Amino acid sequence: MTSVRETTDAGQLNLGQTEPAAAQCTVYPWCAETGNHSMHLTAYVEAPTPDGYGDCVLPANVMAEDGPDGVDLSVGFLDLNLTADQTRGRVAELHRHLDAVAALADIVDGRAPLEPGAETYSVSAAGATGDLISSEIYRLDDPKPGEPAVRIAVFGQPEADADLDVAGADQLVADLEQYLPRLRAQRNHLATILGTGAGGPVRPAGGTPGHYPWCNTSACITHEYEERDGGGTYTEHIGHETSVTVSDDGHPEDTIAVAVGLGADESFTGGTQVYVNVGDLNGLAFNPAGVDKLIGQLDTLTSALRTMRGQMDSEARP
Repeated sequence: MTSVRETTDAGQLNLGQTEPAAAQCTVYPWCAETGNHSMHLTAYVEAPTPDGYGDCVLPANVMAEDGPDGVDLSVGFLDLNLTADQTRGRVAELHRHLDAVAALADIVDGRAPLEPGAETYSVSAAGATGDLISSEIYRLDDPKPGEPAVRIAVFGQPEADADLDVAGADQLVADLEQYLPRLRAQRNHLATILGTGAGGPVRPAGGTPGHYPWCNTSACITHEYEERDGGGTYTEHIGHETSVTVSDDGHPEDTIAVAVGLGADESFTGGTQVYVNVGDLNGLAFNPAGVDKLIGQLDTLTSALRTMRGQMDSEARP
């Protein structure tokens, strides 16, 4: 039998001694978990600015867990489990949102608003001999078959350089942060010109005159205006359609057909739209902002389905 004295002495021998460090994860080098664990996680990445209550904003981390179909590796972000491409898509959405927030600050400061159609932007620095970086939309006079007729040229002035102190570096960083949303706006403007965003029909290099690059020209329809409307023609552009048919195992005759496709009607000023048809229900048409919202909603639905699929293998508590 161990005496109280012996127990006390044993405890005193351990005073001041540090516990052995838990073993690092041997499965993933990025995993921050230690010891025995089945869920692998990185440390959280948090926005540096907390909200008004002092809580962290937009935390995210990588997680990996064994699932029914192998290892489920994802990014935990916005209460979703996202793939790499989905994560980049959400980050792109947040970039656009932050551009819009920055534009609100410009209003307060009385600055000129961002010009989405501007085709040239530049960034310089104090003491530089020229612009360090410029971007400009330019049109090729004789594009080769299959190459875009319009591009964004990115360049710096020859031998432009600058030696910056801390204040100069801070100013350059601020200028670059102002430049990035303008470069994104140029990208969107380029997409519009090439017909891959909203806008009228264009003639893509190596493509069919008067049609979008995505057109299924055999399905596009040319309509005639009534003479009382001045005559002439307009085209209803139709892209290739993607469709899926969903049915359960018990009643294959009860199916749900979902089809999506691109379209643009020259008699309608709404530009290119994505059309969604579900069974015999009325079809829906989405502009670019609507498509972005729909993608987010479907991502949420897909994430929920993955979670439910994992929960299907669980058993009821006794």
